[in-house]
Amino acid sequence: MRKVFSAHWFIILTLLMLSIFYISGVSKVPFHPDESTLIYMSADFENLFSDPLSMSWKAGDPIPDTVRYRMIDAPITRYLLGFGRSINKITAPQVDWDWSATWEENAIAGALPDERLLLTERLVIASFFPLTILLLYLIGLKFDGRSLGILIVLLFSFNPLILLHTRRAMAEGVLVFGLVLTLYFMLNLEKYPFLVGLTAALAFNAKHSAFVLIPIGLLAVCWPSFSNARSFSRLFSNAFQYISGFILLTLLLNPFLWHNPATAAYKAFEQRRALLAKQQADFAEWFPGQVLESPAERATVMLAQIIIAPPIFAEVGNYLEYTRKTEIEYLQTPGNVVGRNFISGGLLLGSMFLGSLILIRRILKSRPGKHRDSTILLLSMAVLMVGHILLIPLAWQRYTVPLIPFTSIIAGIGLVWGIKNSRRIISHGSLSSRLSQILSQFSTDSRMP
Repeated sequence: MRKVFSAHWFIILTLLMLSIFYISGVSKVPFHPDESTLIYMSADFENLFSDPLSMSWKAGDPIPDTVRYRMIDAPITRYLLGFGRSINKITAPQVDWDWSATWEENAIAGALPDERLLLTERLVIASFFPLTILLLYLIGLKFDGRSLGILIVLLFSFNPLILLHTRRAMAEGVLVFGLVLTLYFMLNLEKYPFLVGLTAALAFNAKHSAFVLIPIGLLAVCWPSFSNARSFSRLFSNAFQYISGFILLTLLLNPFLWHNPATAAYKAFEQRRALLAKQQADFAEWFPGQVLESPAERATVMLAQIIIAPPIFAEVGNYLEYTRKTEIEYLQTPGNVVGRNFISGGLLLGSMFLGSLILIRRILKSRPGKHRDSTILLLSMAVLMVGHILLIPLAWQRYTVPLIPFTSIIAGIGLVWGIKNSRRIISHGSLSSRLSQILSQFSTDSRMP
């Protein structure tokens, strides 16, 4: 341990200090009523071990709110919150949050979690942050050494969207960890397709929007068979192991599927589609500015959320008068809102663009079979962005949170390249002329056989 610390003391202290800063701010995050719903549903943790069949659903059975939540929401967050309660011997609330009721009515009914319960549940989710930044550092190490790893960690850790949305007792913190873990496994453990399938299932069961990454995981585990011209049987074996790992863990975590998996899965799809349609219709009536009709609108808002938009505490204004004080305190806390202006946003966007170009050049210039990591990283970010644009019609900021790890990595690649080549850029003239040279060289490279 002493040798490990002496060799890596700087990054260890950096990760430790960032984790302390992150966790110390958990209690200051303004409350979101969806936290109450997830804590209410955390009773499934006890049900999973005492009577999991009670959570199964049969065709023709009624669909009360608890069953509907199991169908439309991924289960891992509920189980983690239940685990946190069980450690502190706190029972689950007996009442769900009612959005049609006032704050006082929800509090009287018992739907508003007390400070001890809320802090316990948030700390459970926040505990994934140190693991997430460690994995991001290791990914950066793989692409371009320690400097990139540290820069990626800093970009990610001080992103206001990460600091707000993943500190809550909601799915975003676990989802981000699941996506980063899946990316790490795809880049490093492709020889163990079953394990990659498990990590993809972990991300999916943290939040269902991660399903768009499933084909990239399949590509990652099958890549060795393509690049090394191995037999079809090996390719089939890798694909089978990956899909088996994904399906097995998903079935284990979702007892509502056990009685009739195909029928229950289709019903869950219908429930999710109906929910999205209802949300879109309701917001079109009451908050039309939050409904994005065209892909161009969705892409523009998505980029704005990633690079420049300040933290958005709520999707609707039902309870703003009750959370305004904590919102002001949160915004005034040093470090919680860093770099959300046009200068920093432009720098981040330019770094993402440059990092993408660098990865594309690596792919085009590498020998066959040598550009796997860059391809997987770029495709992962691309499918998440395209999935967001095509599938999410609402301008909800927390839906863009899964993109932050990937944009941090790619922006970090661009920034490190710019820092390393800053003297050469200056000596060759202005930045714009140098960028023109890069684009010209990229165009030439793309025509190479």
